[in-house]
Amino acid sequence: MDLTAFHTQFRDETTEHVRTLNDALVALEAQVDEAQRRAELDRAFRAVHTIKGSARMLGFEPIARLAHALEHVLDEVRQGKRIPERSLIDLLLRGGDLIMQLTSEVPHLSAATLAQLPELLQALGDTTTPAAAATSPLPPLPAPATSSATETPVATPPDTASPSRTGRQTVRVRVDRLDRLFNLAGELNIGQQWLAELERELERLQKMVEHQQRALLALEHDLGRLRFSPSQRQLLDARLAELRGTQTTLTDHVQHQLDRLGRHLLHQNLLVKELEHEVMAVRLLPIATLFNGLPRLVRDLAAATGKQVQLDIYGETTELDRKVLELIGDPLVHLVRNAIDHGLELPEERIAAGKSPVGLVRIGAEAAGNEIRIRIQDDGRGIDTDRLRRRAVELGWLTAERAGQLDTQEALDLIFQPGFSTATTITEISGRGVGMDVVRTNLLELGGQVRIDTVVGQGTTVTLTIPLTLITSQIVLVQVAQQVVALPATAVQSIIWVQRNQVYFIDNQPAITYQQRAISLIPLAALLDLPAESPLQRHLRAPALILKARQKRVALLVDDLIDEREAVVKPLGPLFARRPALSGAVQLGDGRLILLINPFYLVESNTHRSLPPATERKALPTATTPARLLVVEDSFTTRELLRSILQSAGYDVTVAIDGADALDRLRATTYDLVVSDIEMPRVDGFTLTTRIRNDLALVDLPVILITSLASEEHRRRGLEVGAQAYIVKSQFNQDSLLKVIQQLLGHEE
Repeated sequence: MDLTAFHTQFRDETTEHVRTLNDALVALEAQVDEAQRRAELDRAFRAVHTIKGSARMLGFEPIARLAHALEHVLDEVRQGKRIPERSLIDLLLRGGDLIMQLTSEVPHLSAATLAQLPELLQALGDTTTPAAAATSPLPPLPAPATSSATETPVATPPDTASPSRTGRQTVRVRVDRLDRLFNLAGELNIGQQWLAELERELERLQKMVEHQQRALLALEHDLGRLRFSPSQRQLLDARLAELRGTQTTLTDHVQHQLDRLGRHLLHQNLLVKELEHEVMAVRLLPIATLFNGLPRLVRDLAAATGKQVQLDIYGETTELDRKVLELIGDPLVHLVRNAIDHGLELPEERIAAGKSPVGLVRIGAEAAGNEIRIRIQDDGRGIDTDRLRRRAVELGWLTAERAGQLDTQEALDLIFQPGFSTATTITEISGRGVGMDVVRTNLLELGGQVRIDTVVGQGTTVTLTIPLTLITSQIVLVQVAQQVVALPATAVQSIIWVQRNQVYFIDNQPAITYQQRAISLIPLAALLDLPAESPLQRHLRAPALILKARQKRVALLVDDLIDEREAVVKPLGPLFARRPALSGAVQLGDGRLILLINPFYLVESNTHRSLPPATERKALPTATTPARLLVVEDSFTTRELLRSILQSAGYDVTVAIDGADALDRLRATTYDLVVSDIEMPRVDGFTLTTRIRNDLALVDLPVILITSLASEEHRRRGLEVGAQAYIVKSQFNQDSLLKVIQQLLGHEE
């Protein structure tokens, strides 16, 4: 019998059982109540017993043998023959780790992993009495194979081996199938939007019919005042009566169809919402799946740092989208490591400060509308913001004067800068200046935020605010630079109108007063690199969206507000994988695809470019200044593709939507190379190259033309106007483009 179909199920189930084993062992070590200790022992025993049975059914004898050894040790602990001291718990945890490593390699176990097994079995065997070993012989351990071997078939698959598994109420479904199911539900939602638009059209038609009816009555009234012969009057009355009858029928028919559509829309809306809710519920997982590994992590970190730590977890039943859970795993681990290594003091330090020698770390989650808040709290030493300021000066990032001007939150923001660390020594746990920048980057890409609150001597609280799901979102549609874009409604605190005379400048940056505080005013078009003048240059007032980024409010200026609605967010695919400023796309009822903007990432990126001032912040010694490239392309897709390719290669890329926009940018900024399309509105690529050479006198600036024009005549003309390279889109190759750029910049090795 072919058992390969059960391998995935075995991996999933074994992962759950090893997690249960780890939780039970960590809890066993901390328990003092005998009944609770017995319960944790039984839980660990059942987990390894199940692993042993499943592994033997599928022929994975090394895993079965290791599970049997763990089971034997746990049984001795239950009988009181062994004491669950720390060294024994460490050994059992090592066994669980090796089972996980072996399970991840199923069905072909590597020789390197199998080589770890004899030593661990020997260590476990040292705790086994000879009598027990005689009554429970272990099968011989097979030698590691250098070539793949066929699995030994058994008569019965694992699902039919245990009667207790029959009639179970759950089934495993592949995640990609759930995603497709949800996308189909999203398509139904788009269909609902189209029907809603049809309902609005019928309402407009009804108003036109009513207008026609009033016009007919007015006509009848006017005709009644005119003089006609009896025969003419009779004919006219007959025609008017026919028109009235038709008008009444039309009015009734439109009203009837409108009522029918309204009832159908209401019913369909309820069904689609219920379908989306049910599919979404399937995608949601309790955050306990993420929290379950924390007790083991905290135990190991406490041992490594010589600290005593009590872990308190709450809100384990809070549910999150599976994809969100995957993305916040690494940030959560970073924050827990920092809380223990940086936050908590050593026992003797805590006693000297009048605290308990055992430090407290509290980790919890709570739902807040369409967002989830995760808090990591410690009662340690807190963060000394003066020390952060001094460290920034030591690194050469800020002058002493500028560092002294930072408020508390600005000083705390230094923690999130790459390479920033106050640790005096580098350890395996921290001190390299990596981690907190990863936390903020991951949160921003999720459309979330991170906030730090601290009191010196009392502790620190880090709050992660993340969306409940990345699939559906309440969005705000806005118009900017003649384009419609969407922003998540959860990111928008409020919407205000900004008057032209309300704008003033602080450090050459526009600002307005909101709730008696000065906040930055940033045109959204500028953040999106869209060429457009500020709406306040064309109008006396314009709408602005109030966001809260980096614990400060920011106003995004837009041209117009269009709508707020719930939408299904579609992924953009690998083409835009390196564009964290774009969270996805939403499809409107008329079929248009609208980009969903990640405003927090845009604002953060803009802030990092401008604060601290460039004249006061020095580059790190290892940093190199990337070449600045200007990409000129009127097609959005091609423009973003080129931007993604070149940014991935390490270049600083600016985009222009046509030749005229490129000329404006070239007049304002210095670039090292230009990549341009040819066929564009206003100023084409040939004219652009000519004007670069003649009008701007940039005779040494390399220009690459990328176009669909493949004739020899066009190639010759491109070279005549001064282009150094001519690439046809039908023959486009990413590696060739990068090689040409390296040659023209003189970077070729």
